Order: sequence, then structure tokens, then C-alpha cells
Amino acid sequence: MRDKATREARLRIMRLARQRDTLTTVEGVEQRTSVNDARIALCIAMGRSFDDIDATSGHDLSREAYEDVRKSWRWNIEMHGWTEWWERNLNEALAWWRERRPEFVDGDDWLAGILKEDPS
Repeated sequence: MRDKATREARLRIMRLARQRDTLTTVEGVEQRTSVNDARIALCIAMGRSFDDIDATSGHDLSREAYEDVRKSWRWNIEMHGWTEWWERNLNEALAWWRERRPEFVDGDDWLAGILKEDPS
């Protein structure tokens, strides 16, 4: 049952995401609210605790989600190399997590062991 609910919640998010999203119209705000509600439904279908779901955006704030995001960032940087783009966007991602789950981010170096030291 959980797999079916998860699949349906993911499909709903994908359908909603294809619609034009603008917060300058009532329809746009309603559409964004629907996407956020669909994210909440997905988190519930995945068995997330209500304490691990951002009530406003519906994002999964669980430790598992944090570790998945961290792992994805590390993999991408290892595969594509370090650039200013990665630096800027990683800082934004870390700030996003630090605002919501500082206990996960504090003392956690996402780049440990993947960047080579500059010999100069």
C-alpha cells in the first residue's frame, strides 16, 4: 500500500510541476500550495514523521533526506570537478539546511576527502 501511495504522490507532484508556476497570480499561489501539499503527501506516504516535514513547503527534513542530499552533492562534485558554480550553489544548499536543521550541518564538512589540497 505504501509503494502505491508513494508512486501516486510522486506522479501528482510531477503533474503539478508541469503547470506554470507564478506567485504573481491567485492561480499561481494556489498551484504552489498544491505542489507543497503534494510534497507533504509524499513524505507521509514514505513514512516520514510529521516532525520531519516542513509544514510550509512540504520538504522532507529527515536525517535520511539530509544524508541523501549530501551524498548527491559529493557525487556530483567528484564527477564534475569543483567550480565557482558548485561553490555558490553548495553554500546555498548548506544555508538552506542550516536554517532548518542546524544540528545536521554543524561540524559536517560536505567536502571532506573529495577536494585535493592545492600544493602551492
